[in-house]
Amino acid sequence: MKKSLDTIVFTSFILVFSGVLAIGGASLLMVQRMMDKTNSIAEESRDVDFINHLHNKAYSLITAIHLRMIHGEDKNPVRTFQLSNEIDHDIDEYLKAEKDSPYPESKEEIRLLTSLRDNLQSLRLASQNTQRPQGLDPMAYILMDKMMDQYIQDVAAEARQINRIHFGIITSKVEKNRQSMSLVIYLYLLFSLTGLVLVYLGYRLHSHYVVKPILALAASTQRLAHGDMDIRVSSDSKTEIGQLYQAFNSMAERLQSHQEDLVTFNRELERKVQARTQELEAANGKLLRLEKMAMLGQIATSVNHEIRTPLNTLSMNLQLIKKALGGCGESHTTTCRARQGNLLDRMALIDSEVLRVSGMLEEFVSYARLKPPEPTELELNKVLGYVAEMLTEKAEQAHVALRLSLIEPSPPLWADKNKLIQVLVNLCVNAIQAMPDGGTLTVATTQREDWVEITVADTGTGITEEDLSKIFLPFFTKKPSGLGFGLAIVQRIIEDHGGKITCQSRIGEGTLFTVQLPLRP
Repeated sequence: MKKSLDTIVFTSFILVFSGVLAIGGASLLMVQRMMDKTNSIAEESRDVDFINHLHNKAYSLITAIHLRMIHGEDKNPVRTFQLSNEIDHDIDEYLKAEKDSPYPESKEEIRLLTSLRDNLQSLRLASQNTQRPQGLDPMAYILMDKMMDQYIQDVAAEARQINRIHFGIITSKVEKNRQSMSLVIYLYLLFSLTGLVLVYLGYRLHSHYVVKPILALAASTQRLAHGDMDIRVSSDSKTEIGQLYQAFNSMAERLQSHQEDLVTFNRELERKVQARTQELEAANGKLLRLEKMAMLGQIATSVNHEIRTPLNTLSMNLQLIKKALGGCGESHTTTCRARQGNLLDRMALIDSEVLRVSGMLEEFVSYARLKPPEPTELELNKVLGYVAEMLTEKAEQAHVALRLSLIEPSPPLWADKNKLIQVLVNLCVNAIQAMPDGGTLTVATTQREDWVEITVADTGTGITEEDLSKIFLPFFTKKPSGLGFGLAIVQRIIEDHGGKITCQSRIGEGTLFTVQLPLRP
């Protein structure tokens, strides 16, 4: 028969919750009864106070009657009359309340109160019919004193008996409250012990029927993951655990079948890959040779194109110089002097072109034979300050404001000082040249964990999106002179340091170069 862990857990929860409700309801009912008894105790305490107050009034009334009968003094007859009426009224009201009382002691209390009232009434009648003794008859005074003492003792005795009844009721209710409290405590202890037992049983059952099977399944899954395809699990559980075990066994069987197919496929694939690899290696060798040849051809073509023009210019100007020198000879006429002046101009042009060709060749050789960096520990802010000082005059001439925003303290950086200066100078000079009408050049640094970031931002003309992807390529330049190796050399220096350089630009807004270098190589 199939079972469900959800059903078992839900049923157990309902049973436990029902038990909690039952015990809680019983406890609340007993607490309510305890509160009712407490209220009854309060009412009995008020009754005791009433009897004591009534006893005090009766004592005051007896004393007043005693003084009037013995000494003929009644200083406040109106108060005596009111006191008598108050006692009768209080007793009548109390008797009306006690007639509806559920306690059997109420009958005895009613009898005692009735007797108390009768004694007071007989006292009042006796005081009205008894004449004050004449003269100094001592026996009359003694008899009256004894009579008054007897009334006082009777009233006090009846009040004590009534209070004993109330005290007995209070004691009984207190005892019942104590018993109820004990029962509540016993129920609490019983429920606590039962809860502990249920928790322990639930833990053992959960551990035996849920946790251990899952742990065993997890261990089998790990073995299956490590390649043991023969692993199988068994369980007699009719719950979801048993279904999980069956699903695992089914999965293991399918994986074992797929593994056998995969081994066969891998063998065939390995054979084909080896054959294909040998073909690719042979083709790759040819491709590398062709690629190197193509690159060398591209470089040779570019160098030939760049150098041919100034060499042609040199050749033509040299021919003109030869003609001018040959026609003038040693003559110092005006025409000869003019030709000599023209010769000086052409020689200056030749010198300029020679220097330009030399610069191109030097730039080409620098890129082709760039030495690896020799890093030393540098203080980055000092290097940037040196570069800024070097470029201050050039920036002022171009009406460019040079600003530094450097982090403090300066992070120690391992880099090749000369190459780092070459990178910064190249970027800053390019930025100044990109602002022909002046602007602002900002150099800033930030530190991000183990990296330092240097940004060079200008407010120049910007770079088009098409050219932005080509600026780091050799031979790419928009300048009328040069081979376009400047940014290519910058990128190579940065990458040789284990860093990277990126560029962001918008036409008419400016350009931002970001250099990221590791603090340590």
